[in-house]
Amino acid sequence: MYVALAASLCVVACLSGISAQEHPATGVTQSSSVIVQARSLLAAGNPVKATQILSGYVQAHPKDISARLLLADAYLVAQQADDAEEQYVAILQVAPDNYLALAGLGEIYERAGNSDKAESMLARAAKLSHGAPNIKTAWAAVLARMHRYNEASRALMGLSPPSSREQGVPFHRLKASVAAGLGDTDGAASEMEKALAISPGQTELQMATAAAEGQAKHWKRAEMLATPLFTRTHDAGLGLMLLEAQLATGDDISPTLEVLRKLTLPEPQEVVLRQRLAELLIAEGRFSEATEEIKRAVELEPSRGDLSFNLALAQFNAGRFDDALATAENTQKVAESAELEDLIGDIQEARGDNLSAVRSYQAAVTLAPNEEIYRLSLALDFIRHKSFEPARVVLKQAEELHPESWRVQVALGMVEYFAGTPENATRALLKAAELAPEPERALRYVGDVQMDQAAAPDPATLTRLCEYSDTHSKAGRIQFYCAALLFRRDYASNDRSHAAEILRRLNAAAKVLPDDASPPCQLGKVYRWIERWPEALRESEACVRMAPNLPDGHYRLAQIYQHLGQQLQSEREMKVYEATSARMADENSRRDEAIKSFLYSIRNDTRDHK
Repeated sequence: MYVALAASLCVVACLSGISAQEHPATGVTQSSSVIVQARSLLAAGNPVKATQILSGYVQAHPKDISARLLLADAYLVAQQADDAEEQYVAILQVAPDNYLALAGLGEIYERAGNSDKAESMLARAAKLSHGAPNIKTAWAAVLARMHRYNEASRALMGLSPPSSREQGVPFHRLKASVAAGLGDTDGAASEMEKALAISPGQTELQMATAAAEGQAKHWKRAEMLATPLFTRTHDAGLGLMLLEAQLATGDDISPTLEVLRKLTLPEPQEVVLRQRLAELLIAEGRFSEATEEIKRAVELEPSRGDLSFNLALAQFNAGRFDDALATAENTQKVAESAELEDLIGDIQEARGDNLSAVRSYQAAVTLAPNEEIYRLSLALDFIRHKSFEPARVVLKQAEELHPESWRVQVALGMVEYFAGTPENATRALLKAAELAPEPERALRYVGDVQMDQAAAPDPATLTRLCEYSDTHSKAGRIQFYCAALLFRRDYASNDRSHAAEILRRLNAAAKVLPDDASPPCQLGKVYRWIERWPEALRESEACVRMAPNLPDGHYRLAQIYQHLGQQLQSEREMKVYEATSARMADENSRRDEAIKSFLYSIRNDTRDHK
């Protein structure tokens, strides 16, 4: 489309290049007459007659480049690409730098699907034309089709939009395509809006603009564009687009969902529609509604085990555990798999049938003994029920099979931690950090383990945490662990020489974690230690404000108030301290919470890994 634009503009450009110096006076008159007649025929939609007139003239005047260019253009309009190519080649034999002929050849190669040759010709034409807008636009279009978006963007740089509607709409659509290819969804939506402003009544353009706005997550605008279109057309694709926008904005989806459910489609298309509806609903956590869509898909294609699996999974996530188990067991009869056994294990666990859950997880391991994920599921279930030794055995087997798995090392480390062997836990978690492509999660677990110990931190572990925080400014939690553990080390020896570094690190952590009470609570401790009482008061007050149920914060604040002579405030804080201490969870409850938190985190990660 964009290259054809360049070829059509060749006509005017070629005619403007004719001069009296190149032809005798009689030749100019004859050439002008022939070209005018040919142009009239082309305008009237008669390219065949135009080629007949021009080919006769070119045979008599083989050196008339202008006529040859117009003849080649006429052949293109008549869809006689071979004849057009012959003319362009003939021109380049005598005028190798004729950028119009190069651009014409580029169009022929692009039509033939040879993008590499088309791009090469158009690149030369753009250079020789000194950046003629139509040729640069044509070149950019080919580059975009080749997914060379950075180069396409550079080719379009500095070009003003064409003034005509016919050229303006495709120009902005090309720029939108390039922006989308570069991941600039906002830019793509903006360009589509510009195209739509030129031709606002064009339905296809409205649809494309709505899609672009949806990609940019401009949901209100996408909904505004899609609503009248879907109302008018009842097109399934538009309905899905509208539904996604309404889900994102929180608007009522019932009317849209009702229309989509009533659409009459061939069975394969309805199955695809139902699956897509379920995906959109699941993405927003609307599992109950999603189950109805997948259930209909299963009714249409009952032999598809993947649909039945998805139905069981949706029912499980909707909390309909008995339905999920029934669906999964029916699926098991025709399509047994490790993935299905793993899901049944999750369902049985949710139903409180722990023994059946373990059997299902073990069955998954038996069906796929080399898959890391299923051994992890079994181990995590043992951890959930504090069966740490069986969990350790399963994970050691997994470690032998998958020595490079950071997930296995994380699980091993946490088993050791929950079992009361923090040194082994730290060792495994540091190994996980070395193996993981993104080590921060493993290092956070390391920090948790070290912070839970009363003894001075392990020097090698402390160095690793601090080195990571030094090179990752956004890793606020790791920065906090580094500072807090440095403080613990120095507090034990009453070494205040690193106080400035500790404060710097804690303040850096506080900036990254503005809603986390840990940095101000720790800052209160450090300022109190170095006897900077106003700062100690400020941070300790922030600590109890952000974490009112933390006994240690109230106790420290009471001491600071007492030092500053504010006896009433000190007594008040001591009373709060006593009340919060009475409510504080015991060691077993704290461990239960730690296990729960770990299982939630690692389970989500392993599900993403499936």
